[in-house]
Amino acid sequence: MREMSVREANQNFSKVIAEAERGVTILITKNGRPVAKIAPQAADRAHDPEWRSAYRALSRSLKAKRAGGVRLGRITEDDKYG
Repeated sequence: MREMSVREANQNFSKVIAEAERGVTILITKNGRPVAKIAPQAADRAHDPEWRSAYRALSRSLKAKRAGGVRLGRITEDDKYG
């Protein structure tokens, strides 16, 4: 992981993006404190562990919610456009 200041990242933004495309993760610091991380994006989200974790959490949350509403049956074209 490479580290650079906000100023350096701002002045060389295209180089920062080029490095991320090559697979390098860059930690951006301000006054020596980490404030952001620029990391390469996975080509397919399904292979990204962070995305998969968030997706599983969302799925669990939706399954835990109580079903609400009333099923009315099939909606016809007349119902939609009356």
